[in-house]
Amino acid sequence: MKKLILILISLFIFLSGQTGFSYTINDPVGDKIGDWKFDIYGIDVLYTPSAMTFSIYTNYPQSGFTVGSWLTFPGDLAIDVNLDGIYEYGFALTGHNGFLAGKLYNVSDWYISNYYKPASGSYTYNQNKIVTIKNGTSAGNASSWGWTEINTPGSPVGPDYRVDIVLDPSLFSGFGDEIGLYWASATCANDYIEGSAHVPEPATMLLLGSGLIGLAGFARKRFKK
Repeated sequence: MKKLILILISLFIFLSGQTGFSYTINDPVGDKIGDWKFDIYGIDVLYTPSAMTFSIYTNYPQSGFTVGSWLTFPGDLAIDVNLDGIYEYGFALTGHNGFLAGKLYNVSDWYISNYYKPASGSYTYNQNKIVTIKNGTSAGNASSWGWTEINTPGSPVGPDYRVDIVLDPSLFSGFGDEIGLYWASATCANDYIEGSAHVPEPATMLLLGSGLIGLAGFARKRFKK
């Protein structure tokens, strides 16, 4: 009986402190325009009361990619905290236009893909798609972030990279039940992903803990009979 209670308590501690809640936003493979490097596969969202982690799966390299005379670079992650269709926050994945890589910003305006198109040359790309922060104020730094090569670039099977961004939830304000995410792999928006993920309230974790503790109490009474 004591062993059962210890297992239940350990399970609660593990779930509340480690695993959080994970959801995936998928993007169709092969829907990019042009080179395979632009392809996005999906975004994982992991939430705990102490950390919010976004993991982006893509073929796009951190160093960027040049098409003709268009030197593209990674877009910024756009975050809609209350699913109202407005991306109030942006995470800068590169240093650009005065914004620093690795920082979260309160965003009032976004650059679109058309802004980065070279003055000369013919290009096929997704037009009028948001790609990078245009105006905003700093909301804080990421706890950690970076690109990890998870596959040999150019091999038949992707994704080639995972981009992990870990942010403290206290950096945000106005969370609803769901958040919206949008990311263009490059400033040409040759591939982009958008979708939403449920964000559990802190009370959810407390209910989980109460349920496990209640289950332990029920088991204890049962074994006493």
